[in-house]
Amino acid sequence: MAVFRFRSYILTVGNYRENILATLAYYDVFDFPLKEEEVFRFLVNLKRHPMSERPRIPDFDEIRTELEGLRNENAVNFYDGFYYLFGRNHLVPLRLRREKMAKKKWRKTCRAVWWLKFLPYIRAVFASGSLAMNNADELGDLDILIVVKRGRIWLSRLLISGLMSLIGMRRKYNQKIAPDKICLNHYITDKSLLIPYKSIYAAQTYINLKSVFISEPGIIAEFYRTNSWLGDYVLNFEAEKLASEKIGLAARHNFLTKTESKAGELILNTKLGNWLDNRARRWQINRIEKHRKQDPPGGRVVYNDEQLEFHPGSVETEVIEQYNQRLKKLGLDELAIEKDSGLPPHPERINFFQCQNFSVTLEGLS
Repeated sequence: MAVFRFRSYILTVGNYRENILATLAYYDVFDFPLKEEEVFRFLVNLKRHPMSERPRIPDFDEIRTELEGLRNENAVNFYDGFYYLFGRNHLVPLRLRREKMAKKKWRKTCRAVWWLKFLPYIRAVFASGSLAMNNADELGDLDILIVVKRGRIWLSRLLISGLMSLIGMRRKYNQKIAPDKICLNHYITDKSLLIPYKSIYAAQTYINLKSVFISEPGIIAEFYRTNSWLGDYVLNFEAEKLASEKIGLAARHNFLTKTESKAGELILNTKLGNWLDNRARRWQINRIEKHRKQDPPGGRVVYNDEQLEFHPGSVETEVIEQYNQRLKKLGLDELAIEKDSGLPPHPERINFFQCQNFSVTLEGLS
């Protein structure tokens, strides 16, 4: 069992020190030290100011100055370009190892998504989770969020699942460990981009999305404009700026893939397509409800004509509990009030930390 200590401290003058420490504490749950630009980008909005009432967004130099002050006071540690909570020195080499592993997983993800470009109705594909953060371990799967055309979500899921199975890349139901398999756990439609389940965990997850493929360039900006609530949790959230950073990362259609996908849509934008989507809907709902009876309590499974989300073993509650514990250990008890997005208790939440290959004990502070 790995035991770590970090220091509590008394805040000195500084407008964003609590925000910085909270941000480092959140990512510490994932064993993930941060570069100064990442602290700036992911800066936690502790006071939960709504977008219309947010204080002035800090500039990068202010956050850099605050970080240097915390470092000089030994409130946080710094090594090789990374900031982290006091005493967590092993996190830097761990992050570097996981970045190398993530590069291998990115190559596999991009190869799999290349095939998806031939299918109709796919508007965007995003990587999420540990892959998007470049914090992947050997046993990790490849989580993706897929945006599809409204009215074809069920048919799209059927086609995508079939293709990923055909090329041997699909993570199957009840596979607890599926290294390098595509986890098709979240679909939304292009006319229903709102993520309704709000928490710091959800906000940081969607801020960290990486675009893998887009067929409609405007959809990334529209996604972040629609989910402006992210700014309630991330102080530096700016929809247009965030979208512009992500759009350059994504692959686009070439002539062949665009021709194939548009031909598929031309054929299926008919009564035949409507019939197939309805049949796919009935068949999939029957399977989902059968599987739900086997799932442990907790997590979130959503299935309707606008969103399909399959997180029966969500780690959200455990992550937030660990985050609140870290805030208390830092002396920020009044801020340790974060809650999950409404998930019921889950008896297997500890599996998250087992999968991360570490176990932690929070002891008295030095």
